[in-house]
Amino acid sequence: MTDGITASELAERAGVEPELIDRLVGLGIVSPDEGAFRPADVYRVRLLQACERVGLPAEAVARAVAEGRLSLSFMDLPHYRWAALGRTTYRELAAEVALPLDLVLDVLRALGYARPGPEDRAREDDPGVFRLIGLSATWLDHDAIVRTSRVFTDAIRRIAEAEGALFDTYIVGGLQRQGLGLGEAVDAANRFGAEVTPLQEQLLLTLYRRQQERRWTEYTVEGIERVLEEMGLSERQERPPAMGFVDLAGYTRLTEEQGDEAGVRLATELARMVDAVVGGRGGQPVKWLGDGVMMYFRDPAEAVRATLELVRRAPGIGLPAHAGVAAGPVVIQDGDYFGRTVNLAARIAERAAPGQTLVTAEISELADGIGFRAVGSLELKGFARPVELFEALPTG
Repeated sequence: MTDGITASELAERAGVEPELIDRLVGLGIVSPDEGAFRPADVYRVRLLQACERVGLPAEAVARAVAEGRLSLSFMDLPHYRWAALGRTTYRELAAEVALPLDLVLDVLRALGYARPGPEDRAREDDPGVFRLIGLSATWLDHDAIVRTSRVFTDAIRRIAEAEGALFDTYIVGGLQRQGLGLGEAVDAANRFGAEVTPLQEQLLLTLYRRQQERRWTEYTVEGIERVLEEMGLSERQERPPAMGFVDLAGYTRLTEEQGDEAGVRLATELARMVDAVVGGRGGQPVKWLGDGVMMYFRDPAEAVRATLELVRRAPGIGLPAHAGVAAGPVVIQDGDYFGRTVNLAARIAERAAPGQTLVTAEISELADGIGFRAVGSLELKGFARPVELFEALPTG
């Protein structure tokens, strides 16, 4: 075996004591070929270590494998190529890349590492991560680097969790519903996984570049607009952005009466509806709230039109909706939206009745071609003075 590793190397790369390797060999979970282990055995050892940490003894797992109830052979497939532990500690790595140790440890926590310590051994792919951090540190301060690391991690974590849920429910679960045992289903599903994983990774890069293009184009256009305005070659139109909140009325009661699956179905239908409406109006959903969505629009009029359309369509997916829209400055940081305008739109949505879209007075003045009815000044939680509100009237 040309790429084989010794028992001591296996223990080192998996981060376990040699005694665990001996136990797993005795149980038949890992088996050396002419004295050499396969690289995939690193993943098997780490998996069994994780099982034992939650009270699942290796002996019980070995019995399930021996009886054909479980299989770990899928870990030999090429899409299982996670980084093993290297020989460098995080203290040594920090010195190598000339970064403060506290920054390295804070970034590791932001990346999801549990309680990293200076003397813990880095993974084999960590040096590449911190070379990037080193370049970023030329321009960004400590807090900005940690915040951005957390944003990247949260986005990728959500993708991985969604992928895992689909794999378990539809692929492994689907094969089991066809009559396969769990071990057979996992092996068959992983053969499919070996085919699609390279394509999924390419998809991630493709989508990332498309989002970059959209966002970077916006920044560039705004920069050009400022320059031309300074030169007197363009008169900038002062129209503040708008935030909209749409909530489904009765969502909590529905999930209590019909169960979580009904709630998931409704949230899925809402997401599909929002995707169909909001993008066509130049907006983007920026946060999903289970029973609702927060949206950002560059144009207040388009915000109202999109929100009215969502409220109109909502009964078709099972529940009526109520909404609020406000215009004004918005703070965008780490992929999230903050500020008084965001809070105002959320509070307005809370006061709207099912089927109703309420907006601020400023929105009613900016949204040409839409009818409004004065509602009056209402007390809103978190705002010192009553806020004058209008109801946006459906068009067409």
